[in-house]
Formats: sequence, C-alpha cells, structure tokens
Amino acid sequence: MCRHWPHAALISALLLGLGCKKPPTHEPVVVHLFRDLYSPYAHEIDHRILEFQSTNPRLPSGAPIVVKTYDDMDYKTALKSRFDQDIRVEAVILDDPADAAGNPAIQANLSHAVDICAAVKACPTNVPAFVPSSATGNSAAAAQQFVEALAQHK
Repeated sequence: MCRHWPHAALISALLLGLGCKKPPTHEPVVVHLFRDLYSPYAHEIDHRILEFQSTNPRLPSGAPIVVKTYDDMDYKTALKSRFDQDIRVEAVILDDPADAAGNPAIQANLSHAVDICAAVKACPTNVPAFVPSSATGNSAAAAQQFVEALAQHK
C-alpha cells in the first residue's frame, strides 16, 4: 500500500491542477458616450449609466462593457463640428431631436434612434439615443446593448 502512495499523490495533484484552471480574462470594451453634460437630464443619465454598470454588462464573448462619457468638447460645439470625422463615439444621446439640425452625420442616424424619455424622466419630450453608423465591432455591439437597456427602462 505504501509503495502506491507517490502515484496516488501525483494523480491527486494532477486532478487538482486541472480543476484550478484560470478562466480567460477579457479586456473591457469601452463605449464612448456623447451627451450634454449640462442637459436637464444629465443627472438622470448619470443614474442610468450607474444602473447599467451595476448589472455587470458583458458581450457574448464575456468581455465587460464600460460606459465613458465623451468630454473632450462642449455639447453645442461638438454638434457644429464634423461629427463623423472629428468625434469618435459609439453612443449618442441628444437633448432633443432638433439638436441634429445642421449636422448631416447626426441627422442621418436619427432614423434608427430610440426615445429614452422614460429612462431619463423627460417624457413627453423625445430624447433620442442611438449608435452611430460609424461605430463598428465590439464597441458598436456594446453600445447597442447600452442603448437598448436605456430604451427598456421603465
């Protein structure tokens, strides 16, 4: 019995080692969100972002989703810029659909925007949110998940 002890210890160690396999780690996918930091709904949007993050959102691959507000440029200034070239974001929340006037890139995306007025307690005002057509890959998928979460908020 004692001569089989080393073999039993080796087999036990191998079995334990196989069971302790570290799960794969995924880099977070960052959703850059363009919005008005000083809008009447800014506080509510902050809450919705925190609620979304508290659900530990992930892509089907397991990569965690992180929402970060784009703050490199003032809202009104950014709306006047070449949005599709100068600003790279994966999600947009406008204060009002009229904010898209004069910006062809934003206007083109309004056709697939969802109204998140309930999420930001702004109803009956229309608060459009969308994933720009320029967003692609995992970032676009993560942004779509975020926008859908906002649209489904009761």
